[in-house]
Parts: sequence; structure tokens; C-alpha cells
Amino acid sequence: MMEKPFVPADFEVLEQVETTDFILRKLTTKDVEQDYEAVMSSKESLRQIFAKDDDWPADDMTLEANHEDLEYHETEFNERKSFAYTMRNVDDSRCIGCVYIYPWFRGGADAVIYYWVIDSEKAKGLDEKVGSFLRDWIEQVWPIETPVYPGRGLTWEEWEAFKEKNRKESE
Repeated sequence: MMEKPFVPADFEVLEQVETTDFILRKLTTKDVEQDYEAVMSSKESLRQIFAKDDDWPADDMTLEANHEDLEYHETEFNERKSFAYTMRNVDDSRCIGCVYIYPWFRGGADAVIYYWVIDSEKAKGLDEKVGSFLRDWIEQVWPIETPVYPGRGLTWEEWEAFKEKNRKESE
């Protein structure tokens, strides 16, 4: 069975996008040290980004484990299966977060989008700016009709109910 493509073959996936507040750039293994620093600086907050009370990142997560994660994200991006971006400050000197755009093939949506901003930048209001930018960018540029933003546009309880409903409908 052929896998359905997430985005059409003729869609140009941008590897870098610059705004007045941050830069998004394709996440690669070259970003491992700064990404690791950003992740570990905000690990408590990150445990609420991908699920309610997630265990990622672990207190003892290693640089090597982070490298494996980035290798996965880079491969997925290159194969156009999902798209992870490192979020950089405007002078591109440090990692201040990440954006993840994943496919959703079960119905009710066509993409799942997560993002996080390090705590020090979140305190300056960057989280809201990123969320606003992403909603506009996804709507205006990406061939995505019905994105969902778990933990943000949907509460975790709503997200779990959404997944369960669409799991049953896709069986």
C-alpha cells in the first residue's frame, strides 16, 4: 500500500522563514548543541507541549539522545513526511524554540502542529507571536486545510477525545 503524501510533490517547502521576531530554519543535526541547550533550559515547560504531563525531555536526556531526535526530524523533512524547524533569534545566534508540522491522516484534520519557545523568550511574549505567525503562515502558504494545535487550539482533553473519535472512524 502506497503511503499518502503529506504535501503535494510540487509544493515548495521553505527551509527558512524570517520574521521580525525570529527565524525558522529546517532543523538538522548541526543544531544539536544549541537545540539541546534550549530543550534542557525549559524542560519543565516542554513537558506540557506534546501531551499533558509528558515525560519528555527526561532530566537526564543526553546530547546523543537529542542528536538521534534531530536525525529523525531531518530525515522526515528530507523525505517530506513531516517538517521540523529550529526557531532562532533574529541574529541567528541561538535556538529559542522549535516548530513541528506533522501529517494527520485519520480524519477531522490534515495536520498537527506543535511549537515551543524557551522560557526566557516566553516571558517576553514570543509564544503568542509565534502562535499568531504560525496560524497565518499555515493558512496562507501551506496546502493544509484543517490544522490542529493540541494543547493550544484544543485543550488536552479535547485533543484526546478528537484522537479517539477519529481513531474509531478510521477503523
